[in-house]
Amino acid sequence: MRIISSRLPGGTLLGLLALGVLSPGLGTLSAMATVRAQSTSLTAVLRMIAAQSPRVLAARAAAQEARAHVGIARAARFGTVYVYARSQHYNDPRLIRPITLPPNVKEYSFAGNQLGYGIEAQLPLDFSLRIAAGVAGARAGARTAGWDAQNTRLRAILDGAILYRDLQSLLGKRNALVQQINALQYSEQVARSGLRTGLDSRLKLLRVEAGLQEARAVLAGVSGRMQGLRAQLAALMGLPGFTALIQPIVAPPNTPPVATARPVPAIEAAHSSLAGSEARLRAAWRDLLPQFYIAAGWNRNTVQSFHAGVQTWQVSLGMRLNLWSGGAQTSRIKAARAAAEAARQRLLAARYRLRSARWSARAAWQAQAETYRAALAGLQAARESARIEQNNFRVGLSSATDLLDVEATLARARARVAATLAAWWQADDRLRYAYGEPPLALTSAAIPTHVWREENPL
Repeated sequence: MRIISSRLPGGTLLGLLALGVLSPGLGTLSAMATVRAQSTSLTAVLRMIAAQSPRVLAARAAAQEARAHVGIARAARFGTVYVYARSQHYNDPRLIRPITLPPNVKEYSFAGNQLGYGIEAQLPLDFSLRIAAGVAGARAGARTAGWDAQNTRLRAILDGAILYRDLQSLLGKRNALVQQINALQYSEQVARSGLRTGLDSRLKLLRVEAGLQEARAVLAGVSGRMQGLRAQLAALMGLPGFTALIQPIVAPPNTPPVATARPVPAIEAAHSSLAGSEARLRAAWRDLLPQFYIAAGWNRNTVQSFHAGVQTWQVSLGMRLNLWSGGAQTSRIKAARAAAEAARQRLLAARYRLRSARWSARAAWQAQAETYRAALAGLQAARESARIEQNNFRVGLSSATDLLDVEATLARARARVAATLAAWWQADDRLRYAYGEPPLALTSAAIPTHVWREENPL
């Protein structure tokens, strides 16, 4: 257990609240709090999602299943070998062995109860390449499942990054509310002193107290929303709960990501799905051709007491051609052709979606950058306005209503900066996903050179 005590200028406890330690339900903000969880970075959260998220593990297991189906399809090339044993009971004694030339039935053994055992083997001759088409389809299915697993992993990581950024945004809003509460608490003390000395009216104090309680209520709502996001993040991580401390955002993205030669899993999965559908269509057509095979067998047939045993063996070359199956073969061809067309259209749709996602994500990245710069400018103006209004309130030149307005404006400006910064990073993560890449937090440990930190304006 670790005890953290932090007090910022002006009596605020922004540092503790940034770590998610203080409870907004307290009447006054204590200077000490007990921390039960270490701070967890976004990189650590994303690594945990990639390693143990149920969504990722399910997709990985599906890819393993698809790879196993390749072995099943390939095994058809090597034929089958069976051993067997059978006990037969006849109402009349029968020959133990087949009749061979020259026939001498008197020397042949007869028995009503016979025991046979042996081995049979069959090897297909894939002259029609039907088995080869099946193997190609299974391999394409395995590639599809593999790319789907990679896409599921990237998507889960992106969802985790978005949830974490939302928590950071709410953390910034929570910090802004704490600073507003601290400023209003100081103004409340000023109003009480003015009331005792007769310089201020009780109405002025009541208005400040009402604004203080309203800010505390908003703070409680923000904390509740953070708990909901924590529950979603825990479910994505495969954990019963997520109580680790959230690290605040300290810097915007440096430059927008650019497209690389890295394959995009969603597109590659659609490509493989189309290849698999086309292979299954070829297999359906080739199933109409004659199928050849070689068969061999060895058999030993005796009476139940294992006497008079006779061994026989055989080798045969066979051909099988399905002339009629109730229309099943033509129906399989139609189904495979429709599946191939559906896969072709899904590939086309995936390409269009990717192009649209890249355009919109790139535009969102630029828009969030401008929004963040505007929010910084608005914060600077709100700080100066709050400083002037607080000075006027101390000397009795400003009303409580004016003070509450500027404090609320300053809190909104602080929260807006945190929200736009989180949204900027979310746009960066979405753009990287559109390029087939994970968020920067998972691929680079580099710290941006430009670091923004909000200082206490009071």
